[in-house]
Amino acid sequence: MTDDEPSVSKEPPSFLSSLPDQPITDDVVKQIGESDHPQIRGAMGFPGSTPGSIEAFLLDLESKTHVIVFDPTADQWRVYESFETDEMSHQEMVDRASGIANEWLAESLSDRIAAADDTDSDT
Repeated sequence: MTDDEPSVSKEPPSFLSSLPDQPITDDVVKQIGESDHPQIRGAMGFPGSTPGSIEAFLLDLESKTHVIVFDPTADQWRVYESFETDEMSHQEMVDRASGIANEWLAESLSDRIAAADDTDSDT
């Protein structure tokens, strides 16, 4: 593979539509990772800004890993970035996905704070 550019998915995986329109828990991520789907090798959540909620997680498929994030401005999950994992060790894949998730968490902080403020003012 000679393409060093990260692969950004334009076509969202079909399972994204089955996720709730809100951050999820680690238990949900665990269920996804342990599902019987033949292409899923695992999933791992990254801690979000709210204790107990997952706003980003990795989904490890047979040859590609997706970093899935919750977009608070659209109230939906989306693929933030995908990358090939054929020649990576498990730890390299986790490290790369963690870096991508941390990048997104930093970039989206103001949007996530604004969304949390909107939710707080609605109650």
